[in-house]
Amino acid sequence: MNPEAIEGHFKLVLIQWVVIIAAAWAFGRLGKRFGQPLAVGEILAGILLGPSALGLVWPADWPVLFPHETQQSLQLLGKLGLVFLLFQVGMEFDYGHLRTRSRTVLTVSALGMIVPFLCGLAIGPWLHDRFAPETPRFGFQFFLCIALSISALPIMGRILLEMKLERTAIGAMGISSAAIDDVIGWILLGLATAMVTTNFNLGHLLLQLAGIAVFFLFLQKIVGPRLRALWRKSVADANGNQLPLSFLALMLITLFASGLVTHELGIFVIFGAFLFGVSLHQETGLVKAWRDRFSDVVFVAFVPIFFTNTGLNTKIGSLQTPEAWLACGLVLAAAVAGKLGGCYLGARLTGQPPREAGSIAALMNTRALMGLVAINVGLELKLLTPALFTMLVIMALLTTAMCGPLLRWWLPKDVRKLVPD
Repeated sequence: MNPEAIEGHFKLVLIQWVVIIAAAWAFGRLGKRFGQPLAVGEILAGILLGPSALGLVWPADWPVLFPHETQQSLQLLGKLGLVFLLFQVGMEFDYGHLRTRSRTVLTVSALGMIVPFLCGLAIGPWLHDRFAPETPRFGFQFFLCIALSISALPIMGRILLEMKLERTAIGAMGISSAAIDDVIGWILLGLATAMVTTNFNLGHLLLQLAGIAVFFLFLQKIVGPRLRALWRKSVADANGNQLPLSFLALMLITLFASGLVTHELGIFVIFGAFLFGVSLHQETGLVKAWRDRFSDVVFVAFVPIFFTNTGLNTKIGSLQTPEAWLACGLVLAAAVAGKLGGCYLGARLTGQPPREAGSIAALMNTRALMGLVAINVGLELKLLTPALFTMLVIMALLTTAMCGPLLRWWLPKDVRKLVPD
């Protein structure tokens, strides 16, 4: 690409970025007036900017603003924002609560996968026969179950941060259960992709699991402690609590390297960022310094791009019949019954009071990011039709929209007072 073409491409990306930031900011704040997380407004902004709304009223010129040649640039910017977001989410949580609640975390995460899988198995055959008879039945069924059972760790983290619940027991149990489900979900996504595109290799899968465990222990026992010690020395030498440039450079190198390691292990780059963040969470001064320096830029400029870009690829008009809308409602009902019901049951079986159990279940029912990842993988492998893709995007959006109101309703009184108005 010659310099003039690069400049033209960059100009168009900047125009799109301006539009996305403005629309996401406006709709995100509008959503907050109705008790919604910012992500819901940002996804809605993307849908309105995309073919489902703006593309209908402005069909001739809509592709000029969002042409296909800039999609990869927007996706890269959005994924960079998710790397920083997951790193902060990992640093922000207090896992000391889990010493006495590990049984709840394991039970919630287990039933939070098993029950939605069963719901997916129940509705999958009918959806396949009606809307995707030409796709491989097993592959379609497997991807549907993954989309229904997965939780959205980054969105849950963002909701907890916005509601000031990141250091509560409910927040720690919810985020830890979601982290387990996401690891399982990502491995299942890799497994499903391998089953569709190549011959399944059990030995490779076992090596992948072992590699993730070893890398997690490496971060927890070696990398994290050494960086925390170096941070304390850097702060002492600087007589302040700011991020020295040399330490910042080392953090960024380690952050990106962690993402590369998890990518090579077969799970997403953003999970490496999360694991690295977890290894530093004990150092509250470092967490505050990072938040003060980067948090606002990440939340305002980068993260909205991912959610907006998802909306740009959603076509509500692909649901053209009453049967299609009935199927969309069925998908939503199965998703809520499986995840919300399964996680509530898991929390109650381990002795959590009803309000705490409901709060954890409401958090686990949030699917936006990881649900959308699974949905997009299914579309790329031609296991989902445009109509089914849209149904699942609507499900991911509505289950995310449900989280805020349900959480505010279920939170115990002593925790509810922490939530800003």
